[in-house]
Amino acid sequence: MKLPVWIGTSWKMTKTIAEARAYIEHIATAELPAGIQPFVIPAHTSLAAARDALPAESPVLLGAQNAHWGPEGAGTGEVSMRMVGDAGARLVEIGHSERRQHHAETDETVALKARAAVDAGLMPLICVGEPVDVHEAGEAIEFVSSQVRAALGRLSSTEVSGVLIAYEPIWAIGEHGRPATPTEVAPVVSELARVAREVSGGVGCRALLYGGSVDEANAADLLLDANTDGLFVGRAAWTPEGFLRLAAIAAEAAGVP
Repeated sequence: MKLPVWIGTSWKMTKTIAEARAYIEHIATAELPAGIQPFVIPAHTSLAAARDALPAESPVLLGAQNAHWGPEGAGTGEVSMRMVGDAGARLVEIGHSERRQHHAETDETVALKARAAVDAGLMPLICVGEPVDVHEAGEAIEFVSSQVRAALGRLSSTEVSGVLIAYEPIWAIGEHGRPATPTEVAPVVSELARVAREVSGGVGCRALLYGGSVDEANAADLLLDANTDGLFVGRAAWTPEGFLRLAAIAAEAAGVP
């Protein structure tokens, strides 16, 4: 397995500022295993508080759940890439299926956001995934490959090498999602790795992550896949104890002492 192993979580629409600070202080004082790249993506309201709770030497990266591609100014309810960077984000989540479904995000706006993130010095975390009907029709590979090509379309081959890609099949995420099996995940992630190498001149993206009903029971098996560089976790990592247990599982799966 390629090191480091990425382990991260998005808190979605949860946690007050006080709750966010307590979570970050807990993991900041824990001994994180070697070979792990941890990241946490709070809600916008808690991002600066999470930043202030992290010691300067902490390996934990913070991210934003969304940001706009445009320049600052008119854009009620939006935040710019520069603004989330100022609040502590090192990466920005782009194109989550909930954003695509409920906030009219398209492949084109995902590409615009990826471009804006790189221009602002942030690492794009591009989410892709197919709905259940596409999965059942056996067309997942074509669907997500198209999403990835579109998302990376405004980046140079060199810039692609700094991008994170998270494969999150829509049917597997959320409270009522069905956990995907490693045999369902492997061929899709393999194709995404191939596409990333193709558009980056052979280098590939920075890391390929899997997300979708990940928990302590299936994390190790999912990490056995040769092309999966880490896990993007939801509810199972919404407590600091859960996050730390998953980090330990990832380190063990990678053979890190």
